Amino acid sequence: MKIQLEQVRKFHEAFGLYTQRGVLINPPKEVATLRKSLIEEETKEVVEELEKDEVDMQALAKELADLLYVTYGTIVSFGLQQYMEDVFVEVHASNMSKLGRDGKPIHREDGKALKGPDYFKADMTKIFEWNV
Repeated sequence: MKIQLEQVRKFHEAFGLYTQRGVLINPPKEVATLRKSLIEEETKEVVEELEKDEVDMQALAKELADLLYVTYGTIVSFGLQQYMEDVFVEVHASNMSKLGRDGKPIHREDGKALKGPDYFKADMTKIFEWNV
């Protein structure tokens, strides 16, 4: 993730896009509006590919990379890059806590993983101690 975040930061700098480092402050509202629009646009393209009768794996991979790119761009725009590795680890631990006590997943009919009895919510205060 660090390499991709650095590549996207370089893209932002090369194209004069809003980038934050260090102190976390909310960027101007137009930055949030742009990031929302880009994420929606790229998500729509992923969904369109997934809705095809036969998914073109190369096209799907490209669309997923585009979605990651704008997601990473949002991370860079909000100055969250130094936290994301730890955030991901915490979210992963929370997701793994969804397993049942027998260590097996609990699924909804459509395949979505449900929360087991030992589920715990990801605790961002561990990472963002200054915000406690």
